[in-house]
Amino acid sequence: MGIPTGKYDIELTRRTKELIQSYKGKYNLTLLMNGILSLIVLPHQYNARVRKLNFMNKDLNDIPEIQFVLNSPNFHFDRRGKNNDLKNLLTRIRNGIAHQRIESISEDNRWKGVIIQDSHNGNIGLNLELKTSELRKFAFYIADEYLKELNKKVSS
Repeated sequence: MGIPTGKYDIELTRRTKELIQSYKGKYNLTLLMNGILSLIVLPHQYNARVRKLNFMNKDLNDIPEIQFVLNSPNFHFDRRGKNNDLKNLLTRIRNGIAHQRIESISEDNRWKGVIIQDSHNGNIGLNLELKTSELRKFAFYIADEYLKELNKKVSS
């Protein structure tokens, strides 16, 4: 099935979420890590260039759905003079993913979660430790909010 012109971000985000939800194999975290590009990085990048969605500008403390991120072990987020908003946090997460500053958290030889870091000139801008279930919940929150706000714009 093709993707209509101008809807690449919408369709890739929607299809990736659907694929992760329906997958029943043993590589669920591997699929999730690959899917992060479509569930977190793509909405962040498209928002910066094209979409300009309001939910990205929310203060992190005003988003109850992601408080588990802010309360994660060893969480560190240096705003670097920018807003304490979702857009800034996603920029740091995007940088960590793009530069492969990702480490696995293992227990009993099983992959339990990830650590994502962003640094600049040796200064840590982000340290984020999430369990697999938390990473999935966070990624789905971003994808759902992105798609929901775009649907509102289309309906208006």
